[in-house]
Amino acid sequence: MSQGSADKHEVVVRRIPAVGTRELRHRVLWPHKPSPDVCVIDIDEAPGALHLGAFVAGEVPWGIEVPGFEGRLVGACSLFDQHCNRVAVPWAEGRDVRLRVMGTLPEVRGWGAGAAIVRQAAEEVRAQGRDVLWCDAREVAFGFYERMGFVFLNDTYNIPDIGPHRTMALDLSSPPHLNL
Repeated sequence: MSQGSADKHEVVVRRIPAVGTRELRHRVLWPHKPSPDVCVIDIDEAPGALHLGAFVAGEVPWGIEVPGFEGRLVGACSLFDQHCNRVAVPWAEGRDVRLRVMGTLPEVRGWGAGAAIVRQAAEEVRAQGRDVLWCDAREVAFGFYERMGFVFLNDTYNIPDIGPHRTMALDLSSPPHLNL
């Protein structure tokens, strides 16, 4: 479990069920979809799928309640056993884990919730004996991922209804990056 602190709110990252990510996915990533109930990825329940939620304590009115968890959800991501095949990569299949549908509520940006999620995701990847975390990053998040140590693997491409993206990866084979 990873922790971070900012603005008098401690951020705690925990494993959560896939259903616990849907409201955040809808509010932050897929507002064009009709409801949180359809903010599902076909592999949410696949073997090896893991979902992380960043929580803050207290009654924050914009936070998301996840039944069975203390605090309010303010950020989330999902990790999948998917090899990067979008571009040629220098690592072998089975060495990487895909980070998907990561986001934080706008009200907590700058609190360290996103960084806490990436730190916990990196710990989960290392615990599996793997050494690469990769993602398809939205253009608005390029700077965040770069600060976290990710590097670009390709040029910008467009995902319909969502916008410009680039594939990025974080090499975990060396000691943890200073920004993690």
